[in-house]
Amino acid sequence: MSSVQLVVLAVSLLLLWGTTYAGVPLQRYEAVLKQQSAPEDRQLGLYDDNDKVVGLTVSDFDVTVVNKSYGALVEFYNSYCGHCRNFAPTYKKLAQQLLPWSEVVIVAAIDCAAEENNGICRTYEIMAYPTLRYLGPGFQPSPQHFGEPLKTIDFDEIRGQLAGMVAGENLTSITNNTAWPNFRHISDTDSASSLFEGLSSLPQYVAVIHEPENSTLAIETALFLVPWPAVQVRRVTDPEVAAKFKIEPGSNPVSLVDRKGHIQAYAPAASTGESYAQKIEDVLRKENFTPTPLKEHIATPEVKKSKPTALIEEVHRNKHFVYQADLEQAIRTILHNEVPKTAEISGEKLLALQRFLVVLQRYNPLGSNGRQLVTKLKDYVVQFNTQLSGQQFEQEMKRLESELSPVYSTNHFVGCTASSPRYRGYTCSLWTLFHFLTVQAANNEASQDPLEVLQAMHGYIKNFFGCTHCAEHFQAMASKRKIWNVPNKEEAVLWLWAAHNEVNQRLAGDSTEDPEFPKIQFPSKSSCSECRRTPESTSENLDIEWNKDAVLSFLKNIHNPQFINRLGVEKDEVLHPTAEKMRQKRQISSVFTDIDMRMGMLLYAFCILMMVVAFKLFAFKGYRKKPYGHDMLGKV
Repeated sequence: MSSVQLVVLAVSLLLLWGTTYAGVPLQRYEAVLKQQSAPEDRQLGLYDDNDKVVGLTVSDFDVTVVNKSYGALVEFYNSYCGHCRNFAPTYKKLAQQLLPWSEVVIVAAIDCAAEENNGICRTYEIMAYPTLRYLGPGFQPSPQHFGEPLKTIDFDEIRGQLAGMVAGENLTSITNNTAWPNFRHISDTDSASSLFEGLSSLPQYVAVIHEPENSTLAIETALFLVPWPAVQVRRVTDPEVAAKFKIEPGSNPVSLVDRKGHIQAYAPAASTGESYAQKIEDVLRKENFTPTPLKEHIATPEVKKSKPTALIEEVHRNKHFVYQADLEQAIRTILHNEVPKTAEISGEKLLALQRFLVVLQRYNPLGSNGRQLVTKLKDYVVQFNTQLSGQQFEQEMKRLESELSPVYSTNHFVGCTASSPRYRGYTCSLWTLFHFLTVQAANNEASQDPLEVLQAMHGYIKNFFGCTHCAEHFQAMASKRKIWNVPNKEEAVLWLWAAHNEVNQRLAGDSTEDPEFPKIQFPSKSSCSECRRTPESTSENLDIEWNKDAVLSFLKNIHNPQFINRLGVEKDEVLHPTAEKMRQKRQISSVFTDIDMRMGMLLYAFCILMMVVAFKLFAFKGYRKKPYGHDMLGKV
């Protein structure tokens, strides 16, 4: 073996031990993983214990809202849905305002993006996000009856519709809820004394509220006053009846009647239930009455999250990297959450799912076990001609995953990490996955159809993507950009790139934008200086003059399977060996010939034999004194 071969051997062994990991120095890689926050707790979703929204999961959904003495307004949402993220502040504000109503109706939410909640969201036939349902007292789910929908996300309209639904409940179903207000109208036969008939000794006043037609003003006032046992609220619509209680609808629409029959009219500051209630509360406080403490229902416990600063900094340093972890998280979410929560998969939906799985099988970024899973899952789905249920899909997917485990190398985002759980994540990883698929299709001859990936993406987003608002935007943009006229597979890569930049432009500055990751036109000048024909320009809009040949080359390069970054991968053995490791093996095999290998084995065997001989000579025979010539002569 020559000296050159020995040097190469030493270098190769050092490479095998590894000083870098997919372009990231090993010490820095390990440090990033140690500082990285734990995988996101999907149960927390968009709300936590700082909010007054009652957080629900599959484990406590039924015990909190089914067959209870109170009602529940439940938001079925998707934590990665931009529309839900925009609505979340409104819902938090609503829950805070309606906290006094909580003995009668609670404000709750369940995250349908959490895999464990698939069954609930599928059972309740949630087809769009956010979906608001009112589940009344004594509610029992049944076919065709999964609560009353509220078809609005306007703050005031939600409160008004909810108040109307609460007032419309059958009183016989809530007899065990003593806090439930009396929503019956005052009749022309009622008097100041008759208002107290049938009441307990607690109410010292009856508040008479004039309620205009098609209004819920008095109902809302009654609900805001639920914590005040000293007052009972009654509604009146007839002006003549209202006049009996000194009410003047235009100026003094509220009056308080005490047990002695005294009546006093008041003028609230504004024509809202909250303002009416505030006026009555002020009177009660002057009379030294106090409210009962608000009963807060069990909510999802708050979990403090540490900001993954080190990981964010690492991603910022490598803005153009594509990460294996993000590709896997996209596939995991699709298979574990998006498809299974669909109650019935038939017709166009079934065809869309079949097309998507065919494309994913062809250009699968997973390891050997993951590729087998997708292949078998595709074979399972294509055998259905008319209908498949989300539950059937979920059961088969989990069976295959158990049989082929481990399938995934990690369980958290890397390049799609965020400064807060409500940003980026799955939506970012889904874009990453489809960019990857278009590039693999362009570099592969498995299919000549230029639309195979775009068609699969369009069908998936239209039929399964959890953000309905986003899906509608994408379909409109696809039509405007003439997605079905893309002539070849390389143009498909560029079509998706341009579409993604249009979405970035539309959402730049939106409340869903992560401040740590502003939405820019990609690739940036620092990532690809040749991609922009006017590099001195600071413009970040759709008018940038692009060098599309350079962009295409750049996209093909960063989505090359050999260059997919494995930062954050925890089970490297699940994946195929990287090109670097394969090259190292080839270097070692090229250094040593067959004769070298055989000589090495013979040398190894010879060394073992010599050690055995030496062991026998010196360990068992002991020390022998060396004989000298004069001793022998003496004996003679």
